[in-house]
Amino acid sequence: MRVKYPNSILFVCCFALAIVSHAVFLYQWTQDHYMIGINDGLAQMMPFKHLLYEQYTNGEFFYSFSFGLGSGIYSGLSYYFSTSTVFWLSAAIVFLLEKIRLIGSPDVLFWANAAVFISVLRLSVVLFITTRLFMYMNIPRRYAFIGASFYGVSGMFFRHTAYWEFFADAFLWLPLLILGVEKIFRESKPGWFLFAVAISLINNFYFSYINFLLAGIYILVRLFIPLAAQEIEKKKAFLLFLFSGIIGFGISAVAFIPAVYAYLNNHRPPFSQDIPWFDFSDDILYTSRIVVIPAIFVVLLFSAFLYRNKLYRLFTVLGLISIALHHSPIAGSIFNGLSAPQNRWEYFLSLMVGGTVAVGLANLHKLTLRQFAVAAFFTIVAYVLWALGDEKLDFSTKYSIFMAISLPITLLLMFSFVKSKKRGFKFALIGFLFVWLVGSVNIYQVEKLLVDGELSKVNKELMTGPDYDDPEIRKLLEEIQQRDDGITYRIEWMEGVRNNTPLVQDFRGLSAYSSILNKNLLYFYLYDLEIDMGRESVSRYATLGNRANLHSLLQGKYVIAEKNVPGADVLSESREIENVPYGFTKIMESENFTVYENDNLLPFARSASTVYQERQLAKSHPLAREHAMLDGIVLDDAKNTEPLPDVEEQATEFTIETHGSQYNKDILVVEEEIGGIDLVPAASPPEGDFYVSFHLENQAHDQGFNLAVNNYLTSRKSNQSVYKTFVDDITIRIPSAERIKIRLPKGTYNLSDLQVFTESYDVLKSQKDVDSGIKGLDIGGHKVKLEYANSNNDDFLSINVPYEKGWNASVNGQKTEVLKANYAFIGVPLEKGNNIVELTYRPPFFYPTLIVSIISLLLGFWFVFIGTSRGNKSTH
Repeated sequence: MRVKYPNSILFVCCFALAIVSHAVFLYQWTQDHYMIGINDGLAQMMPFKHLLYEQYTNGEFFYSFSFGLGSGIYSGLSYYFSTSTVFWLSAAIVFLLEKIRLIGSPDVLFWANAAVFISVLRLSVVLFITTRLFMYMNIPRRYAFIGASFYGVSGMFFRHTAYWEFFADAFLWLPLLILGVEKIFRESKPGWFLFAVAISLINNFYFSYINFLLAGIYILVRLFIPLAAQEIEKKKAFLLFLFSGIIGFGISAVAFIPAVYAYLNNHRPPFSQDIPWFDFSDDILYTSRIVVIPAIFVVLLFSAFLYRNKLYRLFTVLGLISIALHHSPIAGSIFNGLSAPQNRWEYFLSLMVGGTVAVGLANLHKLTLRQFAVAAFFTIVAYVLWALGDEKLDFSTKYSIFMAISLPITLLLMFSFVKSKKRGFKFALIGFLFVWLVGSVNIYQVEKLLVDGELSKVNKELMTGPDYDDPEIRKLLEEIQQRDDGITYRIEWMEGVRNNTPLVQDFRGLSAYSSILNKNLLYFYLYDLEIDMGRESVSRYATLGNRANLHSLLQGKYVIAEKNVPGADVLSESREIENVPYGFTKIMESENFTVYENDNLLPFARSASTVYQERQLAKSHPLAREHAMLDGIVLDDAKNTEPLPDVEEQATEFTIETHGSQYNKDILVVEEEIGGIDLVPAASPPEGDFYVSFHLENQAHDQGFNLAVNNYLTSRKSNQSVYKTFVDDITIRIPSAERIKIRLPKGTYNLSDLQVFTESYDVLKSQKDVDSGIKGLDIGGHKVKLEYANSNNDDFLSINVPYEKGWNASVNGQKTEVLKANYAFIGVPLEKGNNIVELTYRPPFFYPTLIVSIISLLLGFWFVFIGTSRGNKSTH
């Protein structure tokens, strides 16, 4: 009897399995704990969802002045959620719920609450799509479903979802790509492949790269293993793959090309460590946090008769290739864009395991007792050898025990069925496999994620408390906003090392953390101004190093400082830390924090005729570059430049004294637990600050370390860290003092190029007194409009908006060039007298790519519904 509504029943089964597979996290949710990683989950995923939802529901899809110092979000956050159809759908549903008042205004905590439910729905769809794929490949429904379960109900799915939620979307698109490949091979129909290519490229350029590599491997093997009686000719298949891939790429152009541009406009030091060809340290039978091979897959691998089945052979060959690639860091680097090796692609292995199990179970009745005995013998040998070869293996965790006991139970149930051929034993085997899947993945959630990954710490108390969204800080921010209704000022405040704190607490800050950031801003921090961020790390910028000139230039009006920094005295020898920028005055305080206001703030836009060129300043000290930006404007390429600002007279002579260390020929050996050198200025300390510059490298390759210069604290990464910047030229600003104490932990360091400059802030003070020409200013969404009275008939206007491709400018209604000014910001030419300046942002290449996408979409409809159908008719 034909079952009514088979797809509906199938989806209900998928949904039910998804729910029980999330049992641990659903229980955690009832306890106000969330399916969110304590690091990137809280630092990136939740703030970005909150930001994008706010932007989208306000009709702003392209730019945010709240993300760092300002950034294009359509392209800049395309690696995360800005072009994700899953997020779009989630945001649309949430928006509807908000409008009908079933929920309040969503905040970061709301998205944390929603995470587990979004994951349940995502997994349900993954299971449904994959089951339909296996069914299309002529695997019976029940076996297709269990095969899909081995793909979706896997540790990697939950690892991806918890740590980097958008990673899990790739589980959706891979089976669609494979379905598209099969449709071309079997039916000469390119529609599904074209759709899968387009939606993969739209959703995430990074995972589309991974999925296309995986699809390429699948197609390559598939060419040598035909599955259907009459399959398309290889030449025609190649043409269909080519044309449908090109059209799919064209459809995605409006999302994909701006995203790739943002990636190329990012800056990250190249991965310089040696990458071995093979590494067998990960135990994929017992303890791997990436992927554990189920016992039944291993048994089936040694069941020789199954290799007569072409579909089984396809899945097994690809599974074995995947296992080999799993143990190759070189392969991990290739899948990660030739960067640091990563295992983010290995959901492909789970898919191949699922296919192997599905075909194997469908043909299990053909297995003889002798064949089973051989397979069982080699399986047991493999497990024993694997256990003996893993020196770190112990059975103190439930996860490793569960993996170990699954082998004898699997063998016992398989033996019972093979010997008796009774369906009851086969149902018992299938039932056990589901129990194993659900049990193993829930144990994985507890041990690998909640405990080892510290997800158990992510709860409502954390997210609404002093370590993430401090109510005390919230109150201070409200007081600042009540006191100051300006639209351009920025507040320096960051909770610990969470650079996206401004997104969580809804203020305009001076920090950002994202895998893709504006290269100009990163160069500004790392190289051009040598701004210490308090913590060395790639993919982020933060603070302005307490440098008053930069605060004044970049609208840094307020600083919130913690009164007593825990552990601050360990290196700095000063328990009371009050290292705020020069010229900042205390205006308010709470129990644990003090708010300071900048007395020397400069206007949001400033005109200048004194022009410097970046190349002129290439060998100048960062202090000279600050003065150049204060006194005039620094352009990437300029004519008629002025003589360089001279700061040499501000260089200070000093003598060096050791403290618990030896220092000779630029080698510093710290012999005590904490030691270093003192720089003793020859003259008495002037009013103002010291700028202390030096080159510092740790000779211990595997140790990070803390650095203190008087009461300024910062940290440096290990030379082996994938997050090290390898920018070792450091400039630290400190208040002037009798001694400059450089302190480091015990160890050996290269310390060279020591320089000390005094800064009296005469240049800054002279600029503060210059009247602002801004007569009107409007900032909103992707636009900046200002009226500027150019009373001095200056040539250029510098504007505190980060320079990036996508900005267009007009002055008095005439389109003009957007210049890169002051290393990372926007400049425009000015006319005499009054100027109406308008800046408008659109993602890079937005309109040309939009046209390409529309044309490609129309071409895709013709190609799928008319072109190929005619070709198929003519063939027949």
